[in-house]
Amino acid sequence: MYMFFKINDLKLGTKLPIYFNKNDLRKVPPLLTRQEADLIPFSESKLDFLLNHFSISKDSPQGKAMKETLQRCDFEGIEGEYKFCGTSLESMIDLAKKTIASNSDLKVMTTKVMVPDQNTISYALHNYTFTEAPKELDGIKVLGCHRMPYPYVVYYCHGHKSGTKVFEVKLMSEDGIQLVVGPAVCHMDTSMWNADHVAFKVLKIEPRSAPVCHFFPLDNIVWVAK
Repeated sequence: MYMFFKINDLKLGTKLPIYFNKNDLRKVPPLLTRQEADLIPFSESKLDFLLNHFSISKDSPQGKAMKETLQRCDFEGIEGEYKFCGTSLESMIDLAKKTIASNSDLKVMTTKVMVPDQNTISYALHNYTFTEAPKELDGIKVLGCHRMPYPYVVYYCHGHKSGTKVFEVKLMSEDGIQLVVGPAVCHMDTSMWNADHVAFKVLKIEPRSAPVCHFFPLDNIVWVAK
């Protein structure tokens, strides 16, 4: 929940409480090749088969999470949104190129947390301050890809055909030890969003009435293209 902020916060010196989850590679499910992923159906209509295939109970937390992931991936995007789910790195790159890159170069952005050699990263909630004025990337198309709960790595990728601003940001923790660099996006038009979207509650704003900005967790991937 500590990922959302208001567009007026996007300036040098603003302090925000942010929680970056630990990206524990030991808990990350396997990343399949395209050849492997293409052999496994990926649709809610095949849920019973998939639960049996992965030996997962339908009523277990994992089974319910699988169902939610498949539902989200099957669901058509809202008006003006493009979306897809990548079940392998190759398919995600190909779909990202097809969606936003056309003949342009596709570049990747991720959130990075850095500390001096003698320190270890603290993944607790910290107050972070913008140490530089956020840099807007003009004329950029963007796809945010979020890792979904599933027996193997699946990324839910989505973006908007217009009305999204992309920024490069630098933040420092209040103890002066942790530097965070990465992307932030602001969705300027939220009029089509679900009125119950958690961002409206977190920011305490009237649903669909104002832009919503957010940082990206460490295990997310952001694709950008001119």
